[in-house]
Amino acid sequence: MLGLANENFLAPLPVPTGRKPNNTMGMVWRINSTYMDVSDCTPGSAVATLHCTLVLTILIMFWIGSVMGADFYLKEWVGWLLVLVLVLGFVIVPMLAIITLVFAKPREPVRFNRQRREVCAPKEKGGDYWYVPWETVKASVEGFNMVSQAGVNKNGSLMIGFPNPDFNGEIKLGSNGFSTNEDAERHLWFPNVVPEVGAGMWELIRTYMEEGPDKLTVHTDMFEIKSKSIFASYIEDIQYGIEKRGLAKGLLWEGVCGLFLFNLPLVDYIERKHLNPPPDLKGEKVQQWSKSLPKEQWARRSPELEQAIQAREAELARQSAA
Repeated sequence: MLGLANENFLAPLPVPTGRKPNNTMGMVWRINSTYMDVSDCTPGSAVATLHCTLVLTILIMFWIGSVMGADFYLKEWVGWLLVLVLVLGFVIVPMLAIITLVFAKPREPVRFNRQRREVCAPKEKGGDYWYVPWETVKASVEGFNMVSQAGVNKNGSLMIGFPNPDFNGEIKLGSNGFSTNEDAERHLWFPNVVPEVGAGMWELIRTYMEEGPDKLTVHTDMFEIKSKSIFASYIEDIQYGIEKRGLAKGLLWEGVCGLFLFNLPLVDYIERKHLNPPPDLKGEKVQQWSKSLPKEQWARRSPELEQAIQAREAELARQSAA
C-alpha cells in the first residue's frame, strides 16, 4: 500500500476557495448577525463513527469464523493474532473512546465576530481568551491518498490556527506550518474529512465573516433543548428519512442502520447531555465583545485582503469560463 499526501493552505489571507460552504460535521453551534460559534467537538458524530466501526468489526470476525471454521480463532496462531489486533484496535479502543465521550466535558467554542472582524479563541487549557484579528487566522487542508490493489482511498483533515496576538516568545512551527506551542497558537482540527469537504467547511467560516449569515444555510436546531424523549426523536428521524428517501430506504437507513449500526439513540443522549445547549463563553469582557455594533462602527477589510479577494474571484471566473 502506498500513501500519497498533499497540503493546501487556505489562509491567511481568507480568499474564496471556490467550494460550496458546508457544515458536514455540525461544527457550527450558534450563528447570528454578529457572531458564529464553531467547535471541533462533535461527540455525536464521533460516537456514530466509532459504533459503526465496532459493529462492522464484530460482523467481520463472525464472518471470518464462519468461513475458516469455528475453531479457527482457538487453534491457529494466525487466528489468535487476528483476534488480538481486531479486539484491541477495533473493539476495545472504540468502546473506551465512546465511554470517554459520554463523560467528557466539551471545550468552549471559538467565536467568530464578523462585525469586529476578530476571533475569540479560548486557550487550550481554559481560563482566558485571545482576541485574534480575523485576517491572521491560518487554515489548511491536507489530503491522503492510500493506493492499494483495492483502489484509492481518500482521506484528510482540516486545520485552523489562531495565533496568540500577545505572544512574544519564540514560535516553533511544525511540518504542517502550525505552531507546536499551545501558548502561541490555538487550533481547531477536523480529522477524517477529504480535502474537498474540509475546504467547504472552511468556506462556510470565510463566507460568514466576509459576506454574512444570509449567504449560508446552517441548521443548529439539534443544539436546542428538546422536550421530546429520545425514543420519540428516533421515531421522528425515521419519519423524516421516509419522507426524504421513501419507505424502504428510510426504514433501512434511519431505522435499521440508525439503530444497530450508528446507535442514534446513544448519539442523541450524548448530544442532549453535553450540547443542549452548547457551552458558552464566560465573562463580562467577552459578553461585551459579543454585542452587536452600529454598522458605522463595523471593521473593514484591509486593502491587502480586498486586492487578494478580487484577484482570486477573477481567477475563479476564468476557471469556470474555461
